[in-house]
Amino acid sequence: MTSKNLKANKLVFNAAIVGGAVILALFIFLVFFLRVRISITVEPKNAIVTVDNAPLKVSNGKASASVPLGKHTIKVEADDHIGFKEEVSLSRGHNYSKKVTLSSAPAPIQIADGAANIAMFNNQVFYQNTSDKLMYRVEITASSEVTAGQPQAITAKPISANKILWSPTAELLFLRSGGSVNLFDFKKYDFLHQAEQLFSNDVGDIAWAPDNSRVAYVYMPPGGERTLIFSDKTNQTIYRAADLKALNIENPYIAFSPDSAWLVIIPRNSNFADNKIYLMNIYTKEIKAAGDAGNQKEAVFSSDSNKIIYSTFSSDPNNPAHRDLSVMKLDGSDKKSLGIQAKATDVRYWSDSNKIFLLGSADSSKLKLIDLLSGGQSDFYF
Repeated sequence: MTSKNLKANKLVFNAAIVGGAVILALFIFLVFFLRVRISITVEPKNAIVTVDNAPLKVSNGKASASVPLGKHTIKVEADDHIGFKEEVSLSRGHNYSKKVTLSSAPAPIQIADGAANIAMFNNQVFYQNTSDKLMYRVEITASSEVTAGQPQAITAKPISANKILWSPTAELLFLRSGGSVNLFDFKKYDFLHQAEQLFSNDVGDIAWAPDNSRVAYVYMPPGGERTLIFSDKTNQTIYRAADLKALNIENPYIAFSPDSAWLVIIPRNSNFADNKIYLMNIYTKEIKAAGDAGNQKEAVFSSDSNKIIYSTFSSDPNNPAHRDLSVMKLDGSDKKSLGIQAKATDVRYWSDSNKIFLLGSADSSKLKLIDLLSGGQSDFYF
C-alpha cells in the first residue's frame, strides 16, 4: 500500500470518527436537551396512564416515557375511581415526576326500584313509580356523603297519561292523552283537594318556560289553524304569538332556553328539507331561521342560553340514534359537528356553560362530558 493510500485511509478513518462523534453529540442533544422524561407512580396499580392520549406501559404501578419539550396532557384512569387529568408545559432540563392516587368513585344510591317521568327541584327528586303509577318525592341530603330520605307518595290515585310534563317547580303536571292536555294540581300534596282539569284540546308540542312565566304550545284544531300560543298555567289568559301556518311550519318541536328568553322551533314537515331551526325572541316575537340546513330533529340550548345544541337526522344504518349532534351560536354562526350520535334531548348540563353531559349509548354506566368549544370528550364512570 502506498503512502498516498495510507494517508487517504487515515483521512477516511478520522472523518468517520468525527462524523460518529457529531452523530453521538446530536443524539445526546436530542435526548437530553430537546426531550424530557415523564415518570408517574399510580394507585391503584392497574390504572391506565396516557400521555397525549397515547397509553403508557404500567408495571407495578409505575410508568414513564420520554417526550419532546412543550405542552402535554397526562391522564390516569381506573374503573370505579375518579380520574386524574393534568395539562403540563415541560421545558428543557425539567423532568416531570408525580405520584397519583385515585379516589374511589362515590357509589350511586338507589331511590326506587322502577321510576319514570323524573323531575328535580332544589334538593327533591320527583318520579312516577312504574308499578303502582303513583307520583313520589324523595328529599336528597348532601354533606360528607349523599343520602336519600324515604319516598313519600304525593298522589292518592294512579296517574295515567301518554306523556307527563312537570312544571319548573314540580307543583303541577301536564298530562297528555292524544291531542288533549289536562292540568294536574298537587295542592301542596293535599290528597283531598288535588284536582285535574282540561287545559286544552288539539295541542301539538307544549313547553313550560323555566322561569315559570308562561306556557308555550302549538294549537292545531281540525279546521287547519296552526298557531303558537303563549298562556298562563290554566290557559285562561292566552296570546297568539305566531301564525305557524303562514310560516310553513307544520306540527313543530318547541323548547325554551334556560333563561326563558328564546324559543327554538323546528318544523316536522313532510318535506324534510323544510325542517330547519327557527328561533323566536320571546319579547319581540320575531322569528328567524338559524341556518339553512334541513333535516333537523330536536334542539336544546347551552346552560347560558348562548348556543344551540341540535340533532340532525342521519340515514347511516350504523347510527343507533339516527341523529348527529352539532352546536352553533344563536345567529347560526360557528357551526360545529360534535361527532356524536345522540338526540339533543339527551343532553344534560354541566356547571361550565361550554360543556354538556351525555349518557354513553354503548355503555349505560358511562357519562361523557363534551367540550362544546373543542369537541373533546371525557369519560365519567359510575
